[in-house]
Amino acid sequence: MKISIAVASVTGRCLPVMLASCREYAPQVPVYLRTPIDAPRRDVYVQLRGAARSFGEDYNEVIDAAFAYGCDAVIAANDDVVLTPTSVSVLLEDLNVIADEYGDYVGWVCARCDAARPLQNVRSNPYDEKIEFFKFPWEQYILPMKVISPIFGVITRSAWQAAKFPPLNWYSDDVHCMDLEKAGYHHFLSRSYVHHVGSASTGMDAQALTDASMPWIMSHRPEYADMWFGGKK
Repeated sequence: MKISIAVASVTGRCLPVMLASCREYAPQVPVYLRTPIDAPRRDVYVQLRGAARSFGEDYNEVIDAAFAYGCDAVIAANDDVVLTPTSVSVLLEDLNVIADEYGDYVGWVCARCDAARPLQNVRSNPYDEKIEFFKFPWEQYILPMKVISPIFGVITRSAWQAAKFPPLNWYSDDVHCMDLEKAGYHHFLSRSYVHHVGSASTGMDAQALTDASMPWIMSHRPEYADMWFGGKK
């Protein structure tokens, strides 16, 4: 399977460490990058230049480019993650296991990290706040997910052709997962892991980011707005 890593970056602040981890732990996987700044040529196979728009628009462009160059699957990666020695290999192992059962209807298969959704986040415990850190017993299993964040996640050409990201910063992954689910695709949490700094790409103001996404969602996916926001306007 021919794969690549696709990254979109707003400021490039975290890119040097992220790209160094790709070079160290996945040197065989080409990196496609969209960023307004120059990146080290040795770390990037193809670089797309341009001012940042939204998470969704920028990732659509760079993932489209990777597929246009003949990739069978693309790993979308945030610019603020750090790979481990097994991040890519375990992610692809899990994709192959899932594909044996679901065929072409595999949506996102995404790594765990330490700043994400509760089940995806190895650092949080949604059941007992008194326990500060431990290893979840389910981290050794592949888990089905309704919605998942592609902080470091692989998607096949088939799924990408079925739906792309909306032009949003926040909720772009939620909308994309739900659109793919409507088309019959299934999403999974992999056993793979990456370190995730968290919020370095779009910022820390969750309410402002939510408010900015609401108008598009209410206009283009009102059924999701009712589900997530209770019909608030």
